[in-house]
Amino acid sequence: MSTSSLYTSLIGLDPAVVLPHGPTKIFLDEFIWHAPGLGVVAAYTPKERDTNDHFGVYRGADQIETFGQATVVAANAFEVCSNKQITFDQLYQQYNFVFLRIGSVICHSFINTDEKVIVIGKIDEYKFRQMTASGRMYKVPGDLDLQAYFASLDKEKILQYQLDPAFLLVTEFEGLIGRGIKLERISAHNNL
Repeated sequence: MSTSSLYTSLIGLDPAVVLPHGPTKIFLDEFIWHAPGLGVVAAYTPKERDTNDHFGVYRGADQIETFGQATVVAANAFEVCSNKQITFDQLYQQYNFVFLRIGSVICHSFINTDEKVIVIGKIDEYKFRQMTASGRMYKVPGDLDLQAYFASLDKEKILQYQLDPAFLLVTEFEGLIGRGIKLERISAHNNL
């Protein structure tokens, strides 16, 4: 049975289906744009629970998590599902995705509760369930229709961050690496 027609893109898929995380640790609301093998754009609006005990500000560590969920987890899992022609449920019965490394993070601004942001993730390299990604996080201007806005841009403009100047650069990410690890390897490691 071929499932390749199920997953032509992350667009329209619920992050709760795509990600293995529990509901309070999913830092993505929707996938806005996706070009398999090239990159992904996802949106998130930090909730009060995300900024609680942190002065109403979305933590830098959570910004990295948001970027990682969109790229080295969701985009990586998509590639694995497409290659193996399996569902996300089937994938997470065999693998979990872990962060291995991040090259650098530069914070230019901050994010308050209820301020919508997007992450633009570029896939630098993908090989055998391991993905390296770089990208940026921006605050979204007003009540912009993100689906319509990104549908009007070609992939070169997206991947070169040629956005309307009303998007405010918040964070730059370089060299985030994540890998799908077989569950039995994780269990064996945990039992050491």
